Amino acid sequence: MKALRQGDPAALAEIIRQYTPYVYAIARNILSPALPGEDMEELVSDVFCSAWYSRDRLEPGKLKAWLAVTARNAARDRLRRLRLTHPLDEDMLDISLPDMDEALAEQELAAACRAAVDSLKEPDREIFQRRYFLYQKTEDIAREMGLGHAAVRSRLMRGRTKLREYLEKGGWAYADQNY
Repeated sequence: MKALRQGDPAALAEIIRQYTPYVYAIARNILSPALPGEDMEELVSDVFCSAWYSRDRLEPGKLKAWLAVTARNAARDRLRRLRLTHPLDEDMLDISLPDMDEALAEQELAAACRAAVDSLKEPDREIFQRRYFLYQKTEDIAREMGLGHAAVRSRLMRGRTKLREYLEKGGWAYADQNY
């Protein structure tokens, strides 16, 4: 990090070598199959360019998290610009908002969802973060965490119930919604 902050291109090259598979996996999990591999590679390059231009603001020990957030946000932005959406499956949270000022409501809901996920105990919190923020497949989560596929799916199901209860207490979920 010190060499990167000093503008050493070799430090960036080492970060690219070390983290490209990680950043690419995040991009692939969000963009596939909507966009071809070339677009994913371009997005990965953009993430590392952002790291280079943001090197003065990068905090030691937080590079991997910064790369993950930047990759996720860049991928979502790419889908939005192309007016595509990420395909949802049965594991995704489905929370609808009543008629409100949408932008403010979305920010408040996002903060409530983050707080709800933070309220989960480990390993449920990590499973949720991997699934819903990094878009990892349940099979990959199970393998990487040394859990059974059924255990991951069961924890996600129980976790969604806990999150729904947490959000209902905060006034975000409504009885007439289907989860």
